[in-house]
Amino acid sequence: MVHDDSEQLLAEYWDGYVDGGRLGARYVLSHRRESWAAWRASRRLPVLVASPSDSPGGQAVRSVLATRATYGVPSRLLGTAVLEVPPDPADYLVGRSAQTLRRKIRSAQRRGLVVRRIEDPAERRDLVGLANRAEQTHSDPSYRVPTPDNDDLLQHDVWLTVADAEGTPLLLAVAPYDGEFATLRYFRTLGSGDAHSDARYLASSALVGALSGRGVRHLLDTATPPEQTNGLRHFQRMVGFRYARVRLR
Repeated sequence: MVHDDSEQLLAEYWDGYVDGGRLGARYVLSHRRESWAAWRASRRLPVLVASPSDSPGGQAVRSVLATRATYGVPSRLLGTAVLEVPPDPADYLVGRSAQTLRRKIRSAQRRGLVVRRIEDPAERRDLVGLANRAEQTHSDPSYRVPTPDNDDLLQHDVWLTVADAEGTPLLLAVAPYDGEFATLRYFRTLGSGDAHSDARYLASSALVGALSGRGVRHLLDTATPPEQTNGLRHFQRMVGFRYARVRLR
């Protein structure tokens, strides 16, 4: 995808929207100039077209793109965070824009963190239980989920964990895919700390490699732009996500 300054302007607008308390129409009306500029910028975003199948991965992709935002507006009209997956995974780590990503990956490797692809169904079920417990006891109340519902993860094929040198899982990533599109259904640390933070960057690179080998070219975030926290937005931009419009055919 080719981006101009419109994509950066839109990201800054959503930062302001979140900082302003996510006030919906009240924010739009009190920031008319910025909102009009953001709308115009969204019209200049690159356009992708998705035609999901009826497979579990296709249903997951369709579910993300069919999400309705405030007042029933299709979220894809507001832009979707998309990570472009190159045919050669090595290209993901090339260039100045990937400088922070490379540095964080080196930090993870110095800590002895290791990526594993999870194929065994029993181990996957155990990881779902571990993920559920991590969500229920998250140190940050804003990320805590009293009754997690992650059984649908077992329908999908791409599972990765990042573990420390003792083999303890620090992060779980699950990405349903269908043709050239995948969704970031699950990408959460299973605790907190510097090692967990570094694990996110190592997992991003490994996930790109796993999806690239399956012919995926676009990884979609499941959250709409106004739903994203600014912390999530900033992390995603460091690992290569950019806004685009995705049309559901």
